[in-house]
Amino acid sequence: MIKNYGILLLPEFSNLCFSNLIEPLRAANDLSDQPVAKWHLFSLNGHSVSSTSGLTFPVNKGISDIPDTAPLDILFVLASYNYKSYITPELIHQLKKLKPYAKQIAGLDAGSFALARAGLLSGYRATIHWAELEVFQETFPEIKVCADRYVIDRDRITTGGASTSMDLILEVIRRHHGEQLAIEVAEFLIFDIERPGSSQQREFTSARLSMRAPRLAKAVKVMEANIETPLAISDLALQVGTSQRQLEREFRNILETTPARYYIFLRAAAARRLLRETNFSITQISVRTGFNSSAALIRNYRSTYNCTPSADRKLHKLRTTPPVEL
Repeated sequence: MIKNYGILLLPEFSNLCFSNLIEPLRAANDLSDQPVAKWHLFSLNGHSVSSTSGLTFPVNKGISDIPDTAPLDILFVLASYNYKSYITPELIHQLKKLKPYAKQIAGLDAGSFALARAGLLSGYRATIHWAELEVFQETFPEIKVCADRYVIDRDRITTGGASTSMDLILEVIRRHHGEQLAIEVAEFLIFDIERPGSSQQREFTSARLSMRAPRLAKAVKVMEANIETPLAISDLALQVGTSQRQLEREFRNILETTPARYYIFLRAAAARRLLRETNFSITQISVRTGFNSSAALIRNYRSTYNCTPSADRKLHKLRTTPPVEL
């Protein structure tokens, strides 16, 4: 039976995420005796919408047209860069009205944030792109947030974006049309690294590092798990089962830095995400990223990014504020 999908594209969406969603559906149609999937593209206002790469997609249906295409088997909401600027009260109002028109509603990449704002994920298990996980969890304590590649929880679906969308849509094809077609689509697209939704978003990077230096990979994971309360490097070495001297040698040989400096980089990167995605004060961010004072955060942030946290926040807002339409 042919399945009916809707894809709502918010401005500055990821081309890669969109392609990883749509191409397997197209391949499924090509590999079947008759079409098994059809899809409709929607934008906020029914006009063409541009991706973050500047490519413009000709969309001729707006979000208000979604009921006319119902019933949808899945409505995908795709948001990526500068997503908060496009999650407007009007979008939230429209999303709240769409539950009767889709059997499942999915948030791709940062689309999970839009669903959460509309109250569509309350009480659900959900994920989002790993760079937004901390902000997502802080903002929506009523959601069971996890770092899985994708989550299918009853009538809600969420993904981490990009390659995880390929993992997800292959699972959708498997559930809707059978294992054999999912295998054929994966083989046709030469996608031979499909991972289950329960695997962690950053697992592949750790696995690659583990092949060269398992202790180093473990040390990085321990650092990432202890951002707010950093460990002493001696304690870190103890946790990964090596000496501090040996750990420092591996960091120098492979990552060309020291464990202490890499730890600061991870914490500064976490601070940058909070600066750009929340309204937390510099003091609040310094606490959440393990710096003992605002001065310590500012000093280490400047050494990492060559600017102060306040200057970076202002510059980011200038770059990401959408132009006013006259």
